[in-house]
Amino acid sequence: MGTTAFKMGVYDPSLRLLGEFSFDYEVNVYGGGKADIEPEKWWSALKAGCESMRSHLMSVCVVSLSVTTPGLVPMDEKGRDLFPAILFFDGRAKKQAGWIRRHVGEQFFLRETGNLPVSGGSSLSSILWIGENRPAVWKNTAKFGHCNTYMVKRLTGEWAIDPSTTSITGLYNTRKNDLTWNQKVLEASGIPERMLPTLLQSYDSAGTVTPAAAGELGIPEGVPVLCGGNDAVLAALSSGLREPGDIVDIAGTCEIISVCLDNPIGSPNYNIRCHVIPDRWVTLFVLNTGGKSLDWFHSVFCADMSREKFYTSFVPEAIHRFFAEGPEIRERKLPDYLPFLGGSRYSLDPLKAEFRGITLETNREDFLLSLLRDNTRYLKTHLDELSGSVDLKKEIVITGGGAGIEGMIPIKKRWMGGFRYRHVKQSSLNGAAMLGQFYLQGLFR
Repeated sequence: MGTTAFKMGVYDPSLRLLGEFSFDYEVNVYGGGKADIEPEKWWSALKAGCESMRSHLMSVCVVSLSVTTPGLVPMDEKGRDLFPAILFFDGRAKKQAGWIRRHVGEQFFLRETGNLPVSGGSSLSSILWIGENRPAVWKNTAKFGHCNTYMVKRLTGEWAIDPSTTSITGLYNTRKNDLTWNQKVLEASGIPERMLPTLLQSYDSAGTVTPAAAGELGIPEGVPVLCGGNDAVLAALSSGLREPGDIVDIAGTCEIISVCLDNPIGSPNYNIRCHVIPDRWVTLFVLNTGGKSLDWFHSVFCADMSREKFYTSFVPEAIHRFFAEGPEIRERKLPDYLPFLGGSRYSLDPLKAEFRGITLETNREDFLLSLLRDNTRYLKTHLDELSGSVDLKKEIVITGGGAGIEGMIPIKKRWMGGFRYRHVKQSSLNGAAMLGQFYLQGLFR
């Protein structure tokens, strides 16, 4: 279950893909920077996927989940959602994020939970917002969970959440990663532990498919359902992010630079998630509008052409001309771009994007090139910060839809620094299948 799309695959135990289904859904973006989605859309997409691949379902022996995080859902005791799932780029809880930072202390959060609470990206802040602004929802909530909590409950009747999805909530002991909630934060925020799900590892079985879910979906009753994990972490896993210093650039709707750690180093400038494999953590440095900024550019600057022409002709040709005409000369004419089209996950201020240094000679190719350059420079700041404390590998694995755009890797090489690039096809779907393989092989248990 991704932010804007659902994908489903059936794999054999060697991870050979036997069948695949995909389905797009709309998220709600509205006044005050709010961003959420009705959880029923996730379930409806799963039902459609099961119907599409019904011939494969009777041989399924384990179900594994990859989920967008956060997708905070308040649920009643039967697992019914009481409010839309609040997504990572939601901006409604800035006041609550600032209050809890001051109340508990930023250094404490960095030392214990590894992350500073922010609006949207930290479920702690969203829970506090619900408590203040939707008292009836709070009163009727049995559990606050994420997307995998909601789906596991509907599939198995059990409550579950895993460290990779809850490690940036501000509630989890991310540095210890010992399947415990942080008691000081719970007490300070007034959130009873009973309102949080059972903590399990991503590769653990949370329960088995109930008769009701089996009848609705066609998946055999009694099949184990894994707790599952965060989609970005699982995408990184599928591309080989396992050892300290490994680097992955996931060029998707939002663009994420991840570095594998064996010692979690907290910072106000990035997030730390627990990996889905033991004794590893993953940094997530997120550009909220990586690929989304290109979609925006197309709609504003290139509405005269189709989306296909924009990505297969206009963008590659603009990049080719940039290098062919001499990048040093051409770059001096480019405007500057502040890459906060969707705000920043690491600031309580409502940061916005800007173009600066525009002249009468500036054309739409210049705007495009400055956007690509300064998106890349922004991502590079994460590696610059880590380079003093982590032995970074010299190769960056790049993956995701944006990596397949012709000319994108030369752009990365020019402005990311002295790294080699290796383009691999990965997906969070493949990462979820790997969790299923771990379970079947009994790894990490």
